Amino acid sequence: MRTLDQREETLEAASRDFGRTVRKRPLAVARPNSVGEVVEIVRHANRERIPLTVRGAGHSQSGQSLSDGGILLDTQGLNQIGEIEDDQIRVQSGVPWRDLVHAVYAHGYLPPALTTHLSVTVGGTLSVAGLSTTSHSCGSQADNVTELEVVTGDGRRLRCSADGNPALFDCARCGLGQFGAITEARVRLRKALPNVRTYGLVYEDVCVLMQDLELIVRDDRFQYIDGWCTPVARDPWRILSGELFAHHVFFVYLSVEWDETPPDEEELLGGLHHSVLANRSDSPTLEFVTHKELRSLQSRPGFDAPKPGSNGEAGSGRPKWFDDWSQTHPCTEGVLPWDAFPRFITDVASELPGPVARTARIMLGPFRGERFRAPLFMHPQGELLMGYGILIEAPPSEMEEVLPVLARESRRIIEAGGKRYLSGWLDFDRRDWQTHYGDLWPRMLEWKREFDPRRILNPGGIPLSP
Repeated sequence: MRTLDQREETLEAASRDFGRTVRKRPLAVARPNSVGEVVEIVRHANRERIPLTVRGAGHSQSGQSLSDGGILLDTQGLNQIGEIEDDQIRVQSGVPWRDLVHAVYAHGYLPPALTTHLSVTVGGTLSVAGLSTTSHSCGSQADNVTELEVVTGDGRRLRCSADGNPALFDCARCGLGQFGAITEARVRLRKALPNVRTYGLVYEDVCVLMQDLELIVRDDRFQYIDGWCTPVARDPWRILSGELFAHHVFFVYLSVEWDETPPDEEELLGGLHHSVLANRSDSPTLEFVTHKELRSLQSRPGFDAPKPGSNGEAGSGRPKWFDDWSQTHPCTEGVLPWDAFPRFITDVASELPGPVARTARIMLGPFRGERFRAPLFMHPQGELLMGYGILIEAPPSEMEEVLPVLARESRRIIEAGGKRYLSGWLDFDRRDWQTHYGDLWPRMLEWKREFDPRRILNPGGIPLSP
């Protein structure tokens, strides 16, 4: 096929994802520029029984967007953005969220949920879920689409929604590309106000933190909640010796949009029990949502913000961390039961080895369980939930030390009653996958038979064979 690229440099470049913990070499790379070409490629793969993996920006961390000896279908050529109609917009799956944000903000809109890193693609995050600092009120990105266009594993080009082809709609969202390639989505939008005020709060007691977050979420006080924590040692010499850390300090960034009148600080912060109000800042909304990556890194003590034009920004206004593909980035993320989190994070402080803790960013954020409606986004039951993740950046030579720590963290999330978030580093076997999906597993096998009967799609992912 003319759309298949088998040049050596192309195959080598496509053999790694952002995590860089796994290497898989495809047989060929396909870069379609139209949905018609996607249909042609999928039908060819189906006819010849060639494995086919769908890839957006490739920001998975465990090879989920890699192909081992099959066709890698790169969707980034599907980059068209439609017109806004009835507070919704049609957008092709290869569009980066950053491009969509700029397009709709020009008309006074924003998507309700945005991931911290906006260079990932629309189709990529919808295939996983797409969690956001607004997910406590808006759910995931997958909960904020009303219709999808999907090319199924047997080459059918179908539209689906809650009212039409609902089974395909249910399994394409958060389905890790197992049932079809998302080619277009109709995304909900919301009106955006021009300014954002952010309060940075510091907590030293996890129980106080949890009480305040519960109050904030129940009262809907803030649109954005961004939480991070840092392991610290009571004796700084213990850090140098590589011993374990003693406890955490928690940083919470609470933000709200406003127009002409600044928000009432007394009303927003009333009744909270933070140790310190570390900062208060205002910024234009567009700048705020497109620089969340930088703010998240700045929440880590000792981080020096890159200067404009420096190598640290990779020429894009973003910290190098989000563009540096020479480092490994294995992440272990999940959603925990609310009541399990205080004990869980205390154990992290006492068990995380110093060499790992020094390079890790530990994130947290509250969710409302009822806001998550996409069936294949697995999460614990409960009104309130806590998102948690360890983000690592390290040279490949350190993975022998880091990966066993992340494997232990993955097991601890599950043993605490939590569910893993599936774009990160995974070491699941078939039993782990079945446990993750629980009662939905038989239905997923049925969906696989219906939409990908020859099982060509993403064979290195969820093991949906008989």
